[in-house]
Amino acid sequence: MTRTRKPAWSFVVMRGPDKTVRQFKVSKRSVVAAPMAAALAVAGTVAGLQLKAAYELRQLESELSDQSAAFTQTIAGMDAVIAGKDEAIVTLQQEILKLSRQTEDMKIKMQELGELEEKLKLFMEKYGGSVPNTASPTASGSSKTSASGKDAASFLPSFSAYSSLSDKVARSPIRYPVIGNLDGIVHLAKNTSIDLKALSRMVDAMEESMAHTLKQAQNRRMTVDAYPSSWPTRSKQLTSGFGYRRDPFTGHATFHAGIDIDGKSGDTVFSAAEGTVSETGYDSQYGNYIIIDHLGHLQTAYMHLLAIDAREGDTVVRGEKIGQLGSSGRSTGPHLHFQIMQRSEPVNPLKYLASRT
Repeated sequence: MTRTRKPAWSFVVMRGPDKTVRQFKVSKRSVVAAPMAAALAVAGTVAGLQLKAAYELRQLESELSDQSAAFTQTIAGMDAVIAGKDEAIVTLQQEILKLSRQTEDMKIKMQELGELEEKLKLFMEKYGGSVPNTASPTASGSSKTSASGKDAASFLPSFSAYSSLSDKVARSPIRYPVIGNLDGIVHLAKNTSIDLKALSRMVDAMEESMAHTLKQAQNRRMTVDAYPSSWPTRSKQLTSGFGYRRDPFTGHATFHAGIDIDGKSGDTVFSAAEGTVSETGYDSQYGNYIIIDHLGHLQTAYMHLLAIDAREGDTVVRGEKIGQLGSSGRSTGPHLHFQIMQRSEPVNPLKYLASRT
């Protein structure tokens, strides 16, 4: 049986009216297979491109994930650094605030210390001389009581240690470096704070010491001022001493309980020490008289006065005018009978009074 041949397909190519016409014969199978092959080629190309794109996309996603993790780690590190810097800044602010408060406290303490120092300086300017001993003089004691005295300055500290303190603080101001190293600044602030605390404690100790010293010196000065060592008149010429003598009226030997100091009628009579006027009045023997109480159970008496200027209950200071020299009472002429009693017993005034030279 003869198989019938399938008719072929012909393609005619006409290039122009005067050109040769070409005819191509192709089978029906070729005509069908060619588009399919083309479609498969296109599909394969598209699939390849899709696979390539998917691969490249996965690569990009992996790189992006790595970069994101690295960026996250970097951000976390930066956050930690920023947090550390913020903490350092807060610490620095706290230290600077504490330092500022301590500096203000130091200014106040230095001002108080300066006031105490000024008081002591004024005290030294006024009472810088020799201070006699307040103890009762012995029987062999000399009339120069300053020999047994002590210098008031011995009770006071050297001012050089105190007066230079404020100068040192002024010459050593706190200097802060250029901001750039917060840790260094915090360290400096902490160290400076510690130094100020130590200086504050030193100022407190000095202030307490100076206040105690000033109190001691004032107490000492009060004791010294109450010690009857100052002459009661400008004249230091004696007409009669302490002890037994011939009475100018009777001619008999009698005990003279004080000393007689020569002078002119109306001369000023001064208090020999600080004290309280306990008695004033007139006596037929002593004339116009004043008695002053002092510390240590001591009393001074001023007799034969022309006039009395002090009143009972008055507080008088050393060298204050209390009356006028005269010749009232049992007297042979103008003079001052000056007497010192300890526990109501008369003692030799020359052992208390400063030197007449």
